[in-house]
Amino acid sequence: MKRSQARGWPSHLDMASTVKIGAPPAIVWEAFSDAPRWPEWCGVCLGVWGVSANPWQPGGGLSFKLRIGGVPVPFSVTVVDADPPHRVAWASTKLTVTATRTFTFDEQDGSSLVTDGKLFESWLLPLRLFYPRPLIRRMTESWLRDLKCEAERLAGGRSS
Repeated sequence: MKRSQARGWPSHLDMASTVKIGAPPAIVWEAFSDAPRWPEWCGVCLGVWGVSANPWQPGGGLSFKLRIGGVPVPFSVTVVDADPPHRVAWASTKLTVTATRTFTFDEQDGSSLVTDGKLFESWLLPLRLFYPRPLIRRMTESWLRDLKCEAERLAGGRSS
């Protein structure tokens, strides 16, 4: 049984993208976890605010604005699962759609394998029929490419 069906959600959509980053997970986590700096290196992040005292623990949270398909979209998220620096998941709800975004940071031969997984669930909307998957995929892959560049920049600065 799929997890969304187990929770009683009639409509769901899973998506995931992965990137290999030439830096250890601790450095990737350092870049990722410094949310106020996201707009400095992430082209799809337009701003970050409302970062809680412990944002990467369950119950913590933050707000940010992403550019999705050229449109600025604000999100306020609450962390629902965390094992820093290995995993963090947050959730938010907009227009009857609950989105859970899970980042995993796995060590692989001195590098990191980072996965950005998304689960969209709605009790009302038929997500598989209309959800803008290509736009979300482009935003996700841009975010991961930018994270790769930032983490590898940080790692390169440490080896000099």
